[in-house]
Amino acid sequence: MNNKQEEIDQFLSSASTSPSPSPSSSTSPLNNDSTSLKSMISGIDNLNVHSNGNDNNSNNNDKQKDIVSLENNSSSNTTTTTTTTTTSNHNNNINNNSNNINNNNNPNNNNNPNNNNNPNNNSNKNNNNEPLANGHINGVGEKLNDQPSPSSHKVSDFSDEYSPSKVRILVADDDDVQRKILNNLLKKFQYNVTLVPNGEIAWEYINKGQQKYDLVLTDVMMPHITGFDLLQRINDHPVHRHIPVILMSGTAVDYKYANDTIKIGGQDFLTKPIAKELLKKKIDTVLQSIWQRRKEEEYKATLAQEREKGNKLAKEMELKEHEIEELTKKVSKMSSISKEAMESPLVSVTRNIEELLKQSTWSHHEAEIKEKLSSILKELGSSNIYRPSFEKLIKNDSVDPVTKSFLVSEFSSTTSRRNSIPTFPQTTYNRDTKEVIKGWEFDVFKYSEDDLMPLLVDMFENFQLPEIFKIPIEKLQRFIMTVNALYRKNNRYHNFTHAFDVTQTVYTFLTSFNAAQYLTHLDIFALLISCMCHDLNHPGFNNTFQVNAQTELSLEYNDISVLENHHAMLTFKILRNSECNILEGLNEDQYKELRRSVVQLILATDMQNHFEHTNKFQHHLNNLPFDRNKKEDRQMILNFLIKCGDISNIARPWHLNFEWSLRVSDEFFQQSHYETICGYPVTPFMDKTKTTRARIAADFIDFVASPLFQSMAKFLKESQFLLKVISKNRENWQAYMELQKEGKCNDDDLQFMEDPTIFVKSKLPKIDEEENRDKVSSSSSSSTAPLTSTSSSNNETSSS
Repeated sequence: MNNKQEEIDQFLSSASTSPSPSPSSSTSPLNNDSTSLKSMISGIDNLNVHSNGNDNNSNNNDKQKDIVSLENNSSSNTTTTTTTTTTSNHNNNINNNSNNINNNNNPNNNNNPNNNNNPNNNSNKNNNNEPLANGHINGVGEKLNDQPSPSSHKVSDFSDEYSPSKVRILVADDDDVQRKILNNLLKKFQYNVTLVPNGEIAWEYINKGQQKYDLVLTDVMMPHITGFDLLQRINDHPVHRHIPVILMSGTAVDYKYANDTIKIGGQDFLTKPIAKELLKKKIDTVLQSIWQRRKEEEYKATLAQEREKGNKLAKEMELKEHEIEELTKKVSKMSSISKEAMESPLVSVTRNIEELLKQSTWSHHEAEIKEKLSSILKELGSSNIYRPSFEKLIKNDSVDPVTKSFLVSEFSSTTSRRNSIPTFPQTTYNRDTKEVIKGWEFDVFKYSEDDLMPLLVDMFENFQLPEIFKIPIEKLQRFIMTVNALYRKNNRYHNFTHAFDVTQTVYTFLTSFNAAQYLTHLDIFALLISCMCHDLNHPGFNNTFQVNAQTELSLEYNDISVLENHHAMLTFKILRNSECNILEGLNEDQYKELRRSVVQLILATDMQNHFEHTNKFQHHLNNLPFDRNKKEDRQMILNFLIKCGDISNIARPWHLNFEWSLRVSDEFFQQSHYETICGYPVTPFMDKTKTTRARIAADFIDFVASPLFQSMAKFLKESQFLLKVISKNRENWQAYMELQKEGKCNDDDLQFMEDPTIFVKSKLPKIDEEENRDKVSSSSSSSTAPLTSTSSSNNETSSS
């Protein structure tokens, strides 16, 4: 070990005192005395890393102190010849390193990456004194493995106190001796050090390596990429520009290089050999300054976040204060309203008299006094001066309907319908029920009217109409309740149940039969309203009766579509009420379009114009495709759908068709009875003495419904199965007619039979659908008047 120490002393002494040779001189000790260089490097390694069992800790410390002392002595002896000497050594170092790297066949080559068996191989990648990245052998010419993206490089996070043990330094120097010396010095100060032999590898470590560095210590005069080039690359990179760089050189010692370092963004400049205390002071000064600046930035960022939170909290508090203020006003208003509502007439009279007595100058308040005296007289005229009046409370919109209903029903003596406030039925349905209303077999007779009304809301919501047209649910509910109230309960057929049945049928056309694809949301909105209101306030007597009796309605509408005009008028009268106005979210153009469509839809249900609408639709269906972009085409489809829905009971399952047929014939027979009493002309197909319930249903299928649903089957393919249902229903009605001929069934008390055909002895006549369609076609083309036909079976005249 003493021999190796002498060799180090001899090398450092010769490097600091010998004359400056030329860069190409062959007398350099680095070129001529390779044995001395290998011994010197091996000695340094043995001193600091590979200490054997004979060396104790105190010897190692002494030897490291000797190296630092040699460095300081070398620095003090190079005041005049430092520039030329270190330049020569530097250039020779470069040549020597280059030769050693390429000399792979030399077994003593310390830089040979393949010479893993050489105990003195100090440039091996496993050398602890010179850590290298994965994939590098001696840090030269190899590609990095597992390289993270540049964005992963971030400045180390310092704790509250600066500590060298938390600092990572990258040292770039092509001089092996200088790297070893710097490594020993920096590790002695507890810095974490990574050594690389040139600027190229240093840049790869910074830009693509897995390690993150807090400081770069680089030599200036390196081949290919100089220290200045490395500094410029770091400063130009958006991610790594924060890394401080200290340049060092043993040749560039004048102030020009130091100034250039500062100009291009370097933190400091050191000359070699570097005194250990100066090195630590420079590094700590740079890093502590950066640490302090970073702490200030973090504090400013935290302060800005807190300020932003404070502003946000202030805004929230302002909103809360506004909400509290509004709530206080509302509570105060409600308190005032409730107080006035709960006052009995006697209390009100007493309060008004007390206020009058407080007036000091009555002449200035004459109008106010008269008003109070009138109020007193009115209160005294009450039937019960001790009972509170809820009139103001009932009229106030801020009181919810449930509270109003409770006060009126429990505490008010007024029981008339005019003052009662109904509440919307709160029946809730599961998903299965909501799907059932899309089906053709939906049985409306299984539900009460209160059960049916919430289902209408579901139909609107299924097409997102409340969201699209801004319909308040409360107003939609109020509209439905008002419509329900205006249908006459004593009508057997034209009642709210029929209105719902038509609406549900059309809803099935739109959903299950896919008719919605031809329409807009505004069209569907108009169609649902029209279905609900198409028979609003129907008196149970048709247009013929209204005209013959010259009723007020017939006079008002000049005998033209009397009931249909009445239904349309009532529809918009309801919608004009602010509590029922579900059209308030429409703009002006939308409202005009919807009103036009609703009026046309309701008027289309007048059977006087049935064949005109049917023939137009059939002609268009047979010759031209329907264009969704054309308003006229969409309106024709809408009219067709509501007409099919209005007479859809003939296509319903047999038990439903039977019930609806009994109900409509009951109304017909009632009208003919009144026509007979009043001396008006009796409509033949309603005359109980000339026809039967089965004949009415069969003729209606043959001449009205069957042709219409033939077009439906062609227009909507999903509805084709209805033709079989209609045919079966027609066959059943024919069976009833045969049973009546045989005297087996009484028309006044017609009983439902699942399959009446099995009770008929004689063979049923074959129903020729083509013949019926030809009859309808010829009848409808000749006139738009109600169709009449002579039955061959009983020679009865029927009219639709």
